[in-house]
Order: sequence, then C-alpha cells, then structure tokens
Amino acid sequence: MGKRVLLSLFDLILILVGIVFAILAVGGFSASYFHPAQHMELQWMGLLLPLILFVNFLLLIYWIVRKRAWFFLPLSAIMLNIPYLSAVYRIPFRKTESTGLELNIATYNIQRITGNLFETGHEIADFMETAKIDMLCLQEFPAVEDAQLKQFGEIFDFLPYYCIHSSVPGSMQVALFSRYPIIQSRQIEFTGESNHTAMWADIVVDNDTIRIINSHLQTTNLNQHKIKLEYNLEQSVFRINKVREMLYANAVMRSDQADFISEFIDTSPFPLIVCGDFNDTPASYTYRIIKGDLDDSFRSAGKGYGYTYRYLNKLYRIDYLFYSGSYFRATGYHSPNLEYSDHKPVIVNLYLRKNPLLQEVKSQK
Repeated sequence: MGKRVLLSLFDLILILVGIVFAILAVGGFSASYFHPAQHMELQWMGLLLPLILFVNFLLLIYWIVRKRAWFFLPLSAIMLNIPYLSAVYRIPFRKTESTGLELNIATYNIQRITGNLFETGHEIADFMETAKIDMLCLQEFPAVEDAQLKQFGEIFDFLPYYCIHSSVPGSMQVALFSRYPIIQSRQIEFTGESNHTAMWADIVVDNDTIRIINSHLQTTNLNQHKIKLEYNLEQSVFRINKVREMLYANAVMRSDQADFISEFIDTSPFPLIVCGDFNDTPASYTYRIIKGDLDDSFRSAGKGYGYTYRYLNKLYRIDYLFYSGSYFRATGYHSPNLEYSDHKPVIVNLYLRKNPLLQEVKSQK
C-alpha cells in the first residue's frame, strides 16, 4: 500500500514537472517570433531549448513505459518543436549529383587567430586549399598592417581576390577570400555601440554575378562571463543580475542587426549566399529573420547533430550558411572540429543552377 502511495505521489510530481516543461517548450518554440526587446524571457527558453526538449523526451519514455495517457503532453511539446529539431539534427542522406557549376564555400570565425598569427594562418590556408575552397568568409579576422595583409594574401594565394571590412579601425574584421573576381564590396554598418560588422560582395562566377553577405553579429559573451557563485549571497545575486542584463542588451543588439541584414537580403539584385557567425541558435529571432525564404545548408545537406560552437558542452549551432534555393543547391555540408578557434568552420558544397532567371536578373541591373 505504501509503495502505491509513493508511486502515485511520484507520478503527481512528474505530471506537474511535465506541465512546466511543456509550457517552457511552447515558449522556446515562440522565441523566434518575438524580438528580445519585447519578450526576453522567451529568448531564455529558446536558449535552453535543448535541455527543455531532453526533459520532455525523458518524460515521454516514462509515461510510455507506465502506459499512461500523460505521454501526450511531452509528445506534443516535442512535435511542436520539430522545426527546431530539424535545424540541429539531420538523418544522414544519400548524396545526389547535380548539374551546374560546383562551388565550395566556407565560413569560419577564426577568433582573431590566437597564437602565432602567420603559422596558424598557414595551417588554416593549407586546410582550405586541400578542401578545394572557392570562397572563404572569415569573421574576427585580425586587424593587421598593410605589410601583414600582403603576407596573408600570399598565404591564401589560391584565393587571389579578397576584401576586408571593419566597423572601426583596429576592431574585429570580416574578410572574404575568393577564387573568382570580386567586382565590388561594401561594409554593412550597424547602428549602436557594437564593434561587430558585416559586409556584402558581388562576385562574377562563370559569367553570372552572385552576392555574398558575410556577417559577424553581436556576441552573447556568455562563455566569457561564467557565473561563479560566491559565498556571499548578495555578491552572487549581483553577478547573476549583471550577466542577465548583459545577455539582454546583447540579444536586443543582435536582433536589431538581424533586422538590418534582412533589409539587404530583401533588396539584393543577385542570387544570395548569406553566412557567418550569428551568435544565436535556430530557436532565435535572429535565425528566423535572416533565414527568411533562404535555404539552410545544414537542413539541406547536413547529417547528425549540428553544432558549430566548440564550448558550452557542444550544444549550439550558431554559424550558418544560407542560400537562394532557386539558384543554388546544397549537396554537401561539413563542419570539421579544427582546434584553431572556439568555433568550427562550416563548409558547404553548392551547385549553381543554370536557371534562366539568372539572365533576367542580370538584364535588370
């Protein structure tokens, strides 16, 4: 009799836990539809969505084993977040061949290349050359003198065309190295106090012009400001509040930057590739706004669990490559675990479709 009472009490506790985590799962699903300035609490739920869905999965298994109808609650929470799950985990698919020109595109936050600047640069260049990269988008490219920049050009000599932009002199830069001619490029200037930036460049590929947008959006600073609880409760609360305020300010800034990038996407006269370090997850407002009608290369050609940030328990995919699905087709996605940075590079095989609409776009220039 006592065991039945304890089991019933345990079931009741899990029912309450299930209701709470189902609500949290709904909040995580909703996070991408609201700017953080409106509902920051939803952004927290989106950030914690991997944990929230994991708890719902455990509850689902428990109620199935117990043969109780309560399994519908965690199941519904999980099914609601299928779009998020499909953006972080893909079942391996059979690679298909495509017609058209193949382009190998890489995006990589190199964390200002820590250690020996040119030795590490050589190693990265050797890796990219072996991978037959045609266009390389870099974030946190180091601020270097003209002579050093010339050396970098020699290191990446297999990609002879390049452009580099920064928000202010001496700050973090975004760079693009290309096998194909860059006919023009511009910095995308963000408003506010952020030293992050983005750029666009028009590249001529096989008599067609494509546009690449390379972005480095406002960081979370989460890993750099880990909360260390103090023996003094007041100090601990103070630290937690400071981190919370920092995350809120950065999330608002990052989402404003996403809105700005979206405007450039909507007005592009050419087929688009949009890539970079967005510092946000697929559950975020940032991801949804920038992706828009573009295709996500991981969802098209990725496999397994997709993470690109090597810290924070390898939970988060925050580096992306999107593309215009009418003009490109992704046939391969690779994110090797290189040790030069806190990020992994994203390498995507794209085929440029021979689409008559390309000629129409060119005639409207």
